[in-house]
Amino acid sequence: MSRKNALVPVLLILTCFLLVNTACEPIYEGRPTGFPTQLPTNTVTPTQVATPTEAPTVTHTLTITPTDTPTPIPTATPTSTPTVIPTRESGLIQLTVGENTTVDWGYHYLTQNNKRDDNSQYNLSAMLAFQLIDRGIHSETITVLGNDITVYYLRARHAFKGEMMDVKIILTGIFGTDVAIDTMPADGANFVYYRTQNADVPFEPWKIDSDWNLAPEQRGGLFQALTLRQFQVILEDLPNDFLLFAEHPVIYEPERWAQVRIDMERISASGARLNPLFAFNEFNQLVGQTSLANILQQYFINNSAIPGDMRHNLVFPAEYIFIVTP
Repeated sequence: MSRKNALVPVLLILTCFLLVNTACEPIYEGRPTGFPTQLPTNTVTPTQVATPTEAPTVTHTLTITPTDTPTPIPTATPTSTPTVIPTRESGLIQLTVGENTTVDWGYHYLTQNNKRDDNSQYNLSAMLAFQLIDRGIHSETITVLGNDITVYYLRARHAFKGEMMDVKIILTGIFGTDVAIDTMPADGANFVYYRTQNADVPFEPWKIDSDWNLAPEQRGGLFQALTLRQFQVILEDLPNDFLLFAEHPVIYEPERWAQVRIDMERISASGARLNPLFAFNEFNQLVGQTSLANILQQYFINNSAIPGDMRHNLVFPAEYIFIVTP
């Protein structure tokens, strides 16, 4: 066998060996590396998502937006500042009692005047004539036995021994501070008792007071019970000239003091009208009547002058109001 022929089997064996090894190896695609390359994955690229923009929030401001809705009329708020009421003094009219007594700004009539055996004053009531300074109802807040009371009064003048002096005519009162007339509850404290007549009708103060002292069910038609608002309207509509009278007790019987103390604490109208006439100690015990009550007594009984320290602090309560017009 020749050398060439001897190599043929060797070559065949090598060829077969190579083919077997090649068939057993995996096929790598792409660039060959020392390690198999991972198959490419789909990488999610972040994209901008359309996020809905939040609507802007409404910020409330004090800007007034016109609307077709009617605006409520503001209500009056009670304050401690008094409303300015223009001066409108009432003029004097011609009026007489009987045939000889002329009624003027200094007129007064004692509706009750009783004394004890020792001549000390047991009780005393009087009706006084007044000139109104204006046509308004005024108010102020006082404290009576620990209770705040809004007191309603008229500004008036009376001639004491011929000298005109300012006087507050106390009408009534309501529990509370600076209570406006329009907000008062419709109870007894809101009412004023009123009567009127013309100057050509005989003026008989004793008859008027006798009618007042009738039982309430009997005097119903003789006096009107007016709310303060109704009375305010009457004041505004009065003529320029007229006479106004107010009547009230000044000196009380001592046996009535205990009831007076109860009424002043429980009934606001009584607290307003009686406070100027009764004195209390620091324990709220009633100890007697005030210097004002004694000064008025001396004026009515003895025609005494009003002391200097009281000339600008005069007060007179009114159980009822009587007005005479031309």
